[in-house]
Amino acid sequence: MRKLIVALTLALSLPLSAEPVDQLASLLSGYERFSANFEQFATSEQGERREASSGNFAVARPDRFVWNTLKPFPQQIISDGEYVWIYDEDLEQATRKPGNQNTESAPALILNGRIHELEMRYDVSLIQQTGNLMVFELLPKAGQDAMFTRVRLLFEDAVLSEFMLDDNLGQRSTILLSDTQLDPELDEAIFRFTPPDDIDVILDEAP
Repeated sequence: MRKLIVALTLALSLPLSAEPVDQLASLLSGYERFSANFEQFATSEQGERREASSGNFAVARPDRFVWNTLKPFPQQIISDGEYVWIYDEDLEQATRKPGNQNTESAPALILNGRIHELEMRYDVSLIQQTGNLMVFELLPKAGQDAMFTRVRLLFEDAVLSEFMLDDNLGQRSTILLSDTQLDPELDEAIFRFTPPDDIDVILDEAP
């Protein structure tokens, strides 16, 4: 019920004549926490589907998140806002990186609602609006050395339900979201990671 109320409020608040970047900002600014299950797969330039994975994630603004891949191999990516930990259970290894390495990418800016920072790097357009569906496309501005050559975001009932990311190597990643929750109650402990005693820890201090 909370998800429906928030989604309807966001949808009704969107001015019809607003610029696409303002519409996108309105859709992503009405909540501080976000959680969902995900299915992710990659496709090559030839359209071959590969590297499928699934799991769940949660985001708490600003810059805290936990991304749990459950299949095909367990992996956790956890950010407390200062550091990002990548924990590969099967490899018995955890890597810690400075948080600023991961908070400036397009997906991180989107999930954190930092749309006007995103606008500095990408041109935002609304390419489809049909019934309860809205599709936004983000293309790098001229002169920007962007990781992604195109980003598409699908909203259903004013709630983000799908990402599509085209990278510089010609690979497309699609992320499908389900069981999405806006402003769920989250235990703050999920955004902290303490390495188990019996694993290798790698400290990546690169700026």
